[in-house]
Amino acid sequence: MVEIIHKELSYAVRGVLFDVHNQLGPLLPEKFYQEAVAIGLEANGLACQTEKPFTVYYCGVEVGRYFVDVWVEGGQLLLELKVAPEILPIHQAQAISYLKVTDADLAVVVNFGARSLEDMRLPNRVRGETAVPHLPTSLPPVAVPFPELATEIVNCLHRVHLALGPGFLHQVYRRATMVELREQSIGFNYIKESPIYYQGIELGKHETRLILVEDSILVAAFAVKDNDESLKARLRSQLRRHNKELGILANFYGSKLDISLVKRARTN
Repeated sequence: MVEIIHKELSYAVRGVLFDVHNQLGPLLPEKFYQEAVAIGLEANGLACQTEKPFTVYYCGVEVGRYFVDVWVEGGQLLLELKVAPEILPIHQAQAISYLKVTDADLAVVVNFGARSLEDMRLPNRVRGETAVPHLPTSLPPVAVPFPELATEIVNCLHRVHLALGPGFLHQVYRRATMVELREQSIGFNYIKESPIYYQGIELGKHETRLILVEDSILVAAFAVKDNDESLKARLRSQLRRHNKELGILANFYGSKLDISLVKRARTN
């Protein structure tokens, strides 16, 4: 028989969650559910903290912070609150990422976006686990400049995604990518902002936050739900401004890393 982790605590927390959903109903902003859950837990004698901060590390280097929605009984359980049509695989993957960062015993994904409350328990099965990376040995069959360097960069990006998982802010993945490049002895410069010119006149500086690898390839590391064509168009503009031929878009939002190779558009 499989032992249920923190059975009594889970039962008590679940009672509070159902009461909050029954009292408030679905589809309110998440902050209302967060505050109500905290009030309900404390009324039941359960210690909790909302927005508890944790430091995110990559290869021992601090790359950002993550804030737990509701931290219960000193990490016996964490609640990841959602307001969505249903609990999706990406929500589960994010909760597993948070278990890695916090080392909590149990994560519960809670969805207040449906007619009835939805919750999913995820015990910490990643504690002490070392992931074995399955990295591409070559790029897709597309002719690109600097194919060997591009392959090395893509492998670095996969290592970052494998280690951290989804669910963090852009800057976490960007900083972790630079740490991984450094670990692999690959040179880079961080371009925080770039000047914008028109007819030789500088109009000002624009925030870019790109990684220029070996003075050859521009890398944009980010995490957005919808990776549309406008992101490729923006990177092509940056390639033109920096006089580079190839860029790599790395979207860390999903449970799988989304990589796009972008070549500079030719002008007549």
